[in-house]
Amino acid sequence: MARLTRAQQREQTRRRLIEAAGSVFGRLGFEAAPIEVIAEEAGFSRGAFYSNFESKDELFIELVQNHFDAEIDTLGRALARITHANDLAPTIERRYRTLGENSSWCLLTTEFQMYAMRGGRMAGRFSEIYEDYRRRLGELIALHFDRLGIRSSLTPYEFGAAQIALSHGLALQRAASGVLDTSLPARALATFVRGAITPSGSRTSDPSMPETAAPNASRPPH
Repeated sequence: MARLTRAQQREQTRRRLIEAAGSVFGRLGFEAAPIEVIAEEAGFSRGAFYSNFESKDELFIELVQNHFDAEIDTLGRALARITHANDLAPTIERRYRTLGENSSWCLLTTEFQMYAMRGGRMAGRFSEIYEDYRRRLGELIALHFDRLGIRSSLTPYEFGAAQIALSHGLALQRAASGVLDTSLPARALATFVRGAITPSGSRTSDPSMPETAAPNASRPPH
């Protein structure tokens, strides 16, 4: 087997640290997770950590960027399989039923968002990444709303932001209460989708909603 180059070894080390961080952050949260524990779980020393990342904040930023990229890719493939507007809500419900069984990511990003808002070291970078995620989610929604002939009084950007807020808010509620069913986020999101869209050809009781396809704008209105 050919030996890894120095660049390949560095990339492998970073990947293992990021994977370990995802596990440790999920168990302990961001602020409570010691760098030593992350490094040990990855099989490295504290020195190896600082050879690859300046801080725990920088590591989290790369972790969450990878997570958002994967989310957009997974949701995009799920939406691409839809052939009729009526299939949108069931597709969303299936996707979030899986996520509802493990709410650690919603809790983790919410924790870091609060940390960043209170002056965290990489608050600006986190804000940029999160806004880029909302933008890409809005563009993805716009693409498939247009393809399926779906209309909504919400812009695609607003639709995506509401979807994030609902899923994260319910994750917080589940964490605070042991009685809420794990399927609640999926069922609530499917209910939101059914109420927020109108398939092409259907009439709506909202007189302010134009009889056109969903707007393609993925940015919030000014």
